[in-house]
Amino acid sequence: MSSFATSKEGYTWSPEKGLQAGLATEGAIRPLSSFAAAQSSKPFDTIVIGAGYAGLTAARDLTLAGQKVLLLEARDRIGGRTWTAQVDGEKYEMGGTWVHWTMGYIWREITRYGLERKLKITPNELYPDYAFNRTNFNGTIFTESFKPNFEMCENAFKRFVDVDGQLGATVVAIPTQVMDGPLVDPELVDKYDRMSIADRIAEVRAKNICSERELAYLIPWFVLSWGARPENASMLELIKWARHGENSFGMLASILWFYKFADGQSHFAKSFFDEAFESGNLCYSLETVVTKVEDRHGSVEVFTNKGSYKAAKVVCTLPSNVAAKVQFSPPLSPLRQEAFSQKHVGQGHKIHSLFSKPEFRSGVWNAWNEPGHGETLELAAAFGDQTLKDGRVSVVSFGGGNSAQNVPSQDPTKIKRWLTQVDPELEQPYLGSIWHEWIADPYAEGHWCMWGPGHYTKYFRELQKPHGNIEWASADWADGWKSFIDGAIEQGGKAAYRITKEWRRRPQQSRL
Repeated sequence: MSSFATSKEGYTWSPEKGLQAGLATEGAIRPLSSFAAAQSSKPFDTIVIGAGYAGLTAARDLTLAGQKVLLLEARDRIGGRTWTAQVDGEKYEMGGTWVHWTMGYIWREITRYGLERKLKITPNELYPDYAFNRTNFNGTIFTESFKPNFEMCENAFKRFVDVDGQLGATVVAIPTQVMDGPLVDPELVDKYDRMSIADRIAEVRAKNICSERELAYLIPWFVLSWGARPENASMLELIKWARHGENSFGMLASILWFYKFADGQSHFAKSFFDEAFESGNLCYSLETVVTKVEDRHGSVEVFTNKGSYKAAKVVCTLPSNVAAKVQFSPPLSPLRQEAFSQKHVGQGHKIHSLFSKPEFRSGVWNAWNEPGHGETLELAAAFGDQTLKDGRVSVVSFGGGNSAQNVPSQDPTKIKRWLTQVDPELEQPYLGSIWHEWIADPYAEGHWCMWGPGHYTKYFRELQKPHGNIEWASADWADGWKSFIDGAIEQGGKAAYRITKEWRRRPQQSRL
């Protein structure tokens, strides 16, 4: 029996118990609010909208600086697009999951909270005869054991991203400086932002840069990583990812899906929350939906379903796909409004499925059908994630270019069919699934933020700008690991620093 409160979010399904909504999580803070309605008339120094990692970082840093902060969150839990569900004593990461020491912002926080030795590893070779990477690509199945497959992908990936003979270094010399910096070539950045991954695939095929066997493994990985079809994914973003991983497929694999928290991401998120709350300077209110933000006369008023609140500053961490749901006065710039209306392309499933076959712990499956090669697949990849205490195995699967009109909760039995499309071997030992429907989530409308062609160069600078007394902070437009937890911490910390610096310059008596 879990000691954590139950969130309204997330689903479980099994043939025996059917569909059940709501999952226990350490991120479900109770009570839902820390202050009485009578306190709403008292102004705060800063209001933080959103309790994902950007909002939690901003709230923590501002409260530790001495500011009175109000943290507003629409969900009944903290963590935003990252949270850990607990089912039958086992933990499942419903959103953001993996961490790595090359991500400087997140690693600093991990060591701050003493969690660097509380990690566990996703891939392994517990069953050497079953340690394979299999892909079902355009109806042809390829199977490799781990080591030779990674060696093949390592070499093929380098050739794929080598658009300039220098492994993309002339396009993105420093991965934290894509748009501005001493080594940035705006013409090259624009050229490869306008190029889709599908365009590059066509070029690679035309020049025989990669074999079809190599592409059979790389293309499903692109679909998984973007949550989008290759024609909807920017090549610039892939070059940026490659540069983060020193152009190494193996290093990127280590960064992106090896190491995760033994106690879960929600435990990590609560460390931020607890430190802020223990400062005595934090008020919070969950299940509080922001509808309007008015910036006038040196004060900002935030209107919600529970009332309105005032502060000198606001940190807005709304994800780019849902930010347009909030009215701002004065209005946001036309370019920012356009960016929010365009939305990002990260529209993929993430589903944990349980199997009675222990060997699946060491399997990796990929699948994709290009246009003209069969039906469109809902899932692009799956891999053994963890062995449960009772011997069952959890396999986590991802989709790409999925539709909010076709989510598992409408008919959970189709998950088994989707898995069978990836590999028929996944059918018989299937026991049930656990998931969160990000693409149908009203507070996200997508998973991690990935941009389509032309989006980066057109909107990136604008999205980072403040809007009067409103600071915008989100992983969606981070300089470094954009769309990752590390990027969210980067953005929240920067926003808090700018606000604190200005706040400290004001005379003490003028502070709210």
